[in-house]
Amino acid sequence: MKGTLKKFILRTLLAALPVFIMVAFYIVRDPFHVVHPVVNNSDGRDSVIAGNNAGFVSVETYLAHNNERHYDSFIFGSSMSQNFKARDWQKHIGSNASILHFDASSETLEGMINKMNFLNEHGTTIKNALIVIEEKMLRRHPVENDILYAQHPATAGMDKWFNFHCIFFNALRNTTMLKKTILNTIDKEKEQQKSELNDEVADRIDIINENFYSIIDSLIEHDPGKFFTPERLAARQHARLPAQIVPAITQEVEAQLLTIKKILDKNGTCFLILVPPCNYKQTLMEPDLWALKSVFGHDKVHDFSSAIGYVNNELLYYDLMGHLISAKCKVLLDSAYKELESPSLPNPYYQITS
Repeated sequence: MKGTLKKFILRTLLAALPVFIMVAFYIVRDPFHVVHPVVNNSDGRDSVIAGNNAGFVSVETYLAHNNERHYDSFIFGSSMSQNFKARDWQKHIGSNASILHFDASSETLEGMINKMNFLNEHGTTIKNALIVIEEKMLRRHPVENDILYAQHPATAGMDKWFNFHCIFFNALRNTTMLKKTILNTIDKEKEQQKSELNDEVADRIDIINENFYSIIDSLIEHDPGKFFTPERLAARQHARLPAQIVPAITQEVEAQLLTIKKILDKNGTCFLILVPPCNYKQTLMEPDLWALKSVFGHDKVHDFSSAIGYVNNELLYYDLMGHLISAKCKVLLDSAYKELESPSLPNPYYQITS
């Protein structure tokens, strides 16, 4: 009887051994930087291709530095907001503002609401906010089963902590993902992104959670042909998406926008909503623009999604994903604030479509 029990225990342990090894690998190796968050060097953000969650890094940066920085000004949005730089925004909101780039990959309105509530729950008042909302965000729903998009448990709710780690742990059961985390291999689509944005290791300003590409930006400014090569431009050939015939802002989306406005009002926030261009991607429909202005105020919403000279101009974007170069983000930001300060001044970039 004892011998049979010993054999059963031994077999059970042997069967469970692969799981124990995987758990140990997940905890010790931490391939996704969610067990031992890295926020103080480029590994915390530059390895998004290998599986890092940008929204998680944003929250961890806040938790790591808020006690010393006392953040009060935030740039919200998806990766489309990353090239609106804190240094360019600073001159519009004052030198005393303490800025944090509080974005997430493929950010949703729900994710933005959760982040704002998280800040208030931690005693932070949102004094200033730059909110970058691309048209696609208005149609986007949260993706909570993907390692790149799952929300930090501190913003989504601590009851989601177990599920959050299950998502990352289960990713290791995928052979391809396991190879990526161990060998740092990436698929063809990610290789394209790497070849355009990661020819250099991104410089990172840890305390504001912001990356920039100094060498690429210098090439674009002084010798653009070395970055916008014929091969690279040929790889970006995309047919422009057909015009949307259904507005993005439904009753559900409008309710989310009203929630954001309520939070901003509660905080007494000085804010600006900016809709960026995205090259070949969808522009904002007039009913959606009207709805945004109805919720947030006519002078607070600045639509550049159909900006003349920006749409279908490959020389203004870092990659085929449509991330606008930082120099042009500065131009749009300055234009929006000029219009905000002089509401009667027409927006030179907004084009009413027929």
